[in-house]
Amino acid sequence: MKDAMMRLAVKGIVSVMILIMGNTATGTLGPKDETLTRQVFMVANEEGSGSGFLIGESGLVLTNQHVVGTHADQELTTLGGEFFTGEVLEVNRLLDLALVQIHDYPGGEPLKLSGQRAERMEPVLSVSWTEEHPFVIREGVIQQLHATAGFDGNDAVFNEFMIANTDLDPGMSGSPVIRPETGEVIGINVGVHPWSTLSLSVPVLAVERVITGWINEHGKEK
Repeated sequence: MKDAMMRLAVKGIVSVMILIMGNTATGTLGPKDETLTRQVFMVANEEGSGSGFLIGESGLVLTNQHVVGTHADQELTTLGGEFFTGEVLEVNRLLDLALVQIHDYPGGEPLKLSGQRAERMEPVLSVSWTEEHPFVIREGVIQQLHATAGFDGNDAVFNEFMIANTDLDPGMSGSPVIRPETGEVIGINVGVHPWSTLSLSVPVLAVERVITGWINEHGKEK
């Protein structure tokens, strides 16, 4: 546990430096993206870590179910070096989504979920962290909509995935897929498409009922 805390501390220090300086070579965030530094998190537990992003001003964070695993308690770190603890409130294994409530959250502006459907060949941004850099921005273009991945016997588990050519690294699961024109979230990265390097994401409109239900149920809790 001490080693884990030390790694988080180092990431926090490096994050502050990158927040000030930015890094255009790697796409890391700079001052122009200051709002995002408080909206995107590293979500970690004893088994590993991924990304997540703020969807409720009371401290609701959306991430992947495979990121939180079976652990109720999570550690969340922002680019600005803020450290929080949180608790998993809801999971949906079918959609690979999880909702985490940050403890004692002071309040903040959540990312806005888009009400407009994604389009093929639309440019997107993924904001996240990787092992090499605390937070990065990766550009991509949506290649396919309504894709199928994952099967239970002969039946598709979910056939509404988006596929983009965004280059994802370990740690980017759970990161938001953002429409650059508006800054709104149109999807949640869940991984890399099988047998390729293409990114796989869940469109927010395809899971709107689940996310909205979670926000309505827990959005006023702190």
